[in-house]
Amino acid sequence: MKLDILLVGVGGQGILTTSNILARAALKAGVNVVTAETHGMAQRGGSVEVHVRLGDVYAPLIPVGGADYAISLEPVEILRYTQYLNEDTTVILNDRPIVPPSVSAGLGRYPEINEILEALKDITKNVKLVSASKIAEEVAGTIQATNVVVVGMLARLADLPFDYEILEEVVKEFFPERLVEPNLKALKAGYNYWG
Repeated sequence: MKLDILLVGVGGQGILTTSNILARAALKAGVNVVTAETHGMAQRGGSVEVHVRLGDVYAPLIPVGGADYAISLEPVEILRYTQYLNEDTTVILNDRPIVPPSVSAGLGRYPEINEILEALKDITKNVKLVSASKIAEEVAGTIQATNVVVVGMLARLADLPFDYEILEEVVKEFFPERLVEPNLKALKAGYNYWG
């Protein structure tokens, strides 16, 4: 068994927390896990990419064209990492943009969501556009739970080598006590999103 999951977004969105949740769940289930992270500008707003490899894997980086799943917490960020996608990759694409300073300063243009979807359709037919940030705000009361919403969505879509209950255990152990309940709500809302 092997499962390759690419996580992308910008600094401050919780990409590293997302990878930690998945890695801890795998370890709890006795599943081999290898991760690798790149912090871009290593600051809030800079590009962040994390490779999470589960099962029979040894190298930390997903091979080019090898991602089974890709989660993009910021819409345009997925376009930076299309080399890891293939026609069978399932992309969970959060629809809330984080406009970079260059666009705010008038030095560039942020693409419309339809342009992003159009660019992806020639690579993979499995793009799931979701309003994970909106769900996080509604059920957890904070946009900071967006990353946990998408973990729940992934748990429903993917044949993960661990049960949903293990993810709940990890959330309870990982977050400070005051953040456990909102994140459990976010996880459940994401998990129930498709059924």
